[in-house]
Amino acid sequence: MDQDKAADFVRRFTEFWQAPVPERLDTVLAPDARLSAPMVPTTHGLEDGRRAFAELFELIRDMTAEVHRWGATFDGVLIEFTVRGTAGGSPISWESVDRFVLDEHGLAIERFTYFDSLPLVLALARRPRAWPGFTRSRIKQMRR
Repeated sequence: MDQDKAADFVRRFTEFWQAPVPERLDTVLAPDARLSAPMVPTTHGLEDGRRAFAELFELIRDMTAEVHRWGATFDGVLIEFTVRGTAGGSPISWESVDRFVLDEHGLAIERFTYFDSLPLVLALARRPRAWPGFTRSRIKQMRR
């Protein structure tokens, strides 16, 4: 992967996560992007990805991410970051790594997210105020 193309993608990824909204996903994702992450179904296509992110932002409305480091790979980029927000009235955060495969235009055609989901599940389970949003999110996923 070209270092400049990878750096440009990381810049756009960082900008997206400073004030994320599903409508801006096209700044980092290709129209046919496939997204895979723990705790959520794999999505296929930009619109499906937007729906999934909208559900996530419904659960954690003030979610942001801080990039710590990144590196170009043969076909894309790896990004290590911390996700932060509020769920059930209390702060929540977790460490994550995204592996992106980029197309010739520098947009992600695949994203694989890696993180330990157990601490996140336990944190949500200890916050009854987060349960309604989490339940709504799971029901929407099951209806797809």
